[in-house]
Amino acid sequence: MKVLLVIQKAGSGDGIGFALILIFGGLLLFYSGLKKMQRDRLIANIPTSKIRSMAMGIVELYGKIRTYEETLTAPLSGKECVYCRVSVSEWRRRGKRTHLVEHRAREKGVLFYVEDDTGKVLVDARGADLTSLTRDVSIKLDQGHEMTDRIKHYCDKHNINWQNRRMEFEETFIEPGEELYIMGTAQPNPHQDSNEQPEGHKNIMIGYAQGQRMYYISDKSEKELLHNSGSRTRFMILSGIFLAGLGLFMIISQFK
Repeated sequence: MKVLLVIQKAGSGDGIGFALILIFGGLLLFYSGLKKMQRDRLIANIPTSKIRSMAMGIVELYGKIRTYEETLTAPLSGKECVYCRVSVSEWRRRGKRTHLVEHRAREKGVLFYVEDDTGKVLVDARGADLTSLTRDVSIKLDQGHEMTDRIKHYCDKHNINWQNRRMEFEETFIEPGEELYIMGTAQPNPHQDSNEQPEGHKNIMIGYAQGQRMYYISDKSEKELLHNSGSRTRFMILSGIFLAGLGLFMIISQFK
């Protein structure tokens, strides 16, 4: 029934415009699905390296987080971390619709080590895709959650008015001791102590390289990543084909 209503709309003056939106939206969804499939194949095809034996170039690692020189304090939870992403948003009504307005979005990280049973290597997470990290704090004021003193202090510090508003507070962080999956580029370590005796993996840092196809960090294992991503990728590709095909059908029907 919904499809028929959409097709009927194509008979009106704005039908072609709506059909073009479907086509471009479908193609974008299809392209995004193909990019995710390419990433998944790369993850599946590259074997996980041990830190002591890894070579320069693209590597896949899995190990525990260890601190390097300093850590951060996550502002909403107060947790010690090496990376933190915070966003504060508000639901606002415009006519009969509501939309989410982001008041503040910040992320910050410091250098850290990843360690396995063979050694540890320095990691610079700048430029990495960190979107699959598990969200650690998610507070929605319209769902009975209460404001903590830390969140109130954060709002006061950044002039965010939260009272009598539908607000969302989200925080994602990486803690020392947490296990992490990394696919990045092993390259010369610019932070190597010149007085220290050179030693294999101690001369290496994992980070972003110019022109690199992918730099990916997740708190999920490779098996979890591929399992969770597979169904989403198929949905994106099939949905993209359906929407683009529907839009094309609507345009063709205009000229019959």
